[in-house]
Amino acid sequence: MSTLAPFKRLVHQRCGLHLEGLAEARLARAVALLNDLTGIYDSETLIARLQQDSVLFDNFISQLTVNETYFFREPEALDWLTDTYLPRQLVNKQPPLRLLSAGCSSGEEPYSIAMALLERYGERAKQLFQITGGDVDHQVLNKAQAGVYGGMAFRALPTALKARYFSPAGRSFQLVDAIRQWVTFRSFNLLGPGEHELDGPFDVILFRNVSIYFDEATRRAIQQHLKQLLAPGGIVLCGVTETLGNDLGVLSLVEEQGIFYFQAQPSATVQPAHRYRPTPMSVELIDESDSVPSSPSLPSTPKESSELAIEHSPPLHAEPPPCKPEATAPQPSTHSFHDTLRHAHELLNQNSFSDADHLLAPLLAAQPWCVDALLLAGLVARWQQQPQQAFDYFKRALYVAPECWPAHFYQAELLRQGELPDNPTQRQRGYAAVVRLLETSPKATGALQAISPPLPPGDACFLAKRYLDEQTAIQGVG
Repeated sequence: MSTLAPFKRLVHQRCGLHLEGLAEARLARAVALLNDLTGIYDSETLIARLQQDSVLFDNFISQLTVNETYFFREPEALDWLTDTYLPRQLVNKQPPLRLLSAGCSSGEEPYSIAMALLERYGERAKQLFQITGGDVDHQVLNKAQAGVYGGMAFRALPTALKARYFSPAGRSFQLVDAIRQWVTFRSFNLLGPGEHELDGPFDVILFRNVSIYFDEATRRAIQQHLKQLLAPGGIVLCGVTETLGNDLGVLSLVEEQGIFYFQAQPSATVQPAHRYRPTPMSVELIDESDSVPSSPSLPSTPKESSELAIEHSPPLHAEPPPCKPEATAPQPSTHSFHDTLRHAHELLNQNSFSDADHLLAPLLAAQPWCVDALLLAGLVARWQQQPQQAFDYFKRALYVAPECWPAHFYQAELLRQGELPDNPTQRQRGYAAVVRLLETSPKATGALQAISPPLPPGDACFLAKRYLDEQTAIQGVG
């Protein structure tokens, strides 16, 4: 048994963090620091000490969490919140409305909400809204309360807002007291009550860019906890790339003006999206050094990792005709073809995977090398729990268009889940391709002609860099 196993169990039981794969390197470093700090090198004794000493455990958790965020991340959701949802709630409910940033890290998210509300309502915002940030990591909460930030935190903050709400403090910037004193920070464990009571219930809970660190069972338990903290009619907002993985049946998924959120009882004014049950899966990344992609060798199921089975891709031509129909087949017009692609994309976003699949099948029969259709088919296959088909579609998309950064990203993301045998070199190559392509052209469409990229290029580049950094850290550990 791994010497890290009891520490993994303790952290999972207490906080829900899933410390597998790349996270093991952080755990090994944290345990080594504990050894040096306490002088205890016996795992059983050290576990007992952690269970008894809450301060020591808090310091230990601080070494395990990844606290990378920035102001005004995913601004479309913040705009919808401040311009549409909250004004509507104020008509029907007595203020103050309460907002919680769950897993707030160093405070950029709750402070972003505060700035946005001040911009809309002026000083009256402080009477209309209460904003709370909660995190299990006491060290990042201290940083949040201090309100001092460096350059990378401002990557998406408009220059005018930075000038209005921050002042230089050496090489960093200090947030104005008017906002720091308005936002409250509390110790908060996503799995259950923390040591301090939160001032709820909450009309809005932001649970954004946090759930990627938890397995499905833990996400379900977290949602049960968040559901208890919601006020009647309250909502939970997840990150753009996390919505699919959080529709687990605990809360109902609702779409409004292109924004997806969860609530206990959907409003009658909006249409809930279909529920589904995602399962994390992995596929092998394309090796860009190969002129023609070969079929991968993968286990037939995640549980049969010792038995490799070759899954053959559909026949590949030496020179594929991307997005060009074969001469003998009747073809729809380009306008009709692209409209159908966009409709399939909408169905995918609504979790109507079977309907999207039915639309894509004739499109791929007509134009088997269309990058848009291949990418959508890969995403549909992924969420229909068909990882081998998803692998094949993404691989074919990259064969046609190596600049298709969404295909690189999704292959690397799937491989990172670890349910199929991992190949760190190939995974790293995929993330590196995303960074290279998007740093060269930050608004690149990834060779997509009819649909927009399924996730914002800025978020994809940021996440790819983070996972590359984690890979580098593992290599440095040796």
